[in-house]
Amino acid sequence: MVKLAIFDMDGTVFENYLDWKKIKKELCIENGNILKEIYNNNSIDYEKLKILEKHEEQNTLKTRPLNGVFGFISFLKNNKIKISLITNNSKKNTEYLLNKFNLKFDVVITRDMKFWKPDADAFFYLMNLYKYTPEEILSIGDSHYDIIASKKAGISDVFIVKKDKKNGVEYSIQDDKRFSGEKIVFFNDYFELKKRFIEKYNIEDI
Repeated sequence: MVKLAIFDMDGTVFENYLDWKKIKKELCIENGNILKEIYNNNSIDYEKLKILEKHEEQNTLKTRPLNGVFGFISFLKNNKIKISLITNNSKKNTEYLLNKFNLKFDVVITRDMKFWKPDADAFFYLMNLYKYTPEEILSIGDSHYDIIASKKAGISDVFIVKKDKKNGVEYSIQDDKRFSGEKIVFFNDYFELKKRFIEKYNIEDI
C-alpha cells in the first residue's frame, strides 16, 4: 500500500526554464553538484550563490504548475496518501510558488535544510519522520538527480516526467544509458500518470 508520494518541484510540479548547462558555464563549474560547489566545507561562495539565485528568481517569476498536477494531488489526498516536496531550490522560492498557486504539501524540504539531491538524506529524513519503509513510498521527478536519490533511498517506484526534445529540451533522461536497466516509469502528463496509478496500485478514483 502506498502511503507517501514524494515530489520534486522544478520540472515536476512547476514548469522549469532553468538552463543548467548555461548556469554551470556561468558559474565556471564543469562537472559536479552546483550546491556542493557553492556550500563547500561549511563556507559559502556568495558570488556563485548570487548568480544561481538570479536564474532561480527569473524562473520562479514566470513558471506555472504543470498541466493536471492539481487534480493528481487531489486524487492522492482523497486516497489518504501523504504528499511531500523535496527540492534543491531555496525556501524563499518554494514558499513563493506554493503560496502563489495555493499548493499544500504535508512536508516541504528545501536546500536550506542542507539536504541536496542526488544525496538521499531528505528521503531518509521523511522515512524516519513517518516511519515508512521504501516499499510504502514512491517518487515523482524529472531528472537523473531524482532517480539517483530515490534509488539510494531504496525506493523502487520512480515516476519521471518525459521531456520533449522538439520543444528545445537538450537533455532527456530517457536517453541516459545509466538508467536503461532501472524500473523507471516515464509519463507524458499527470492525466496519464493518474491512469497508471489506478492500474498499478488498484487505487479508487474518488
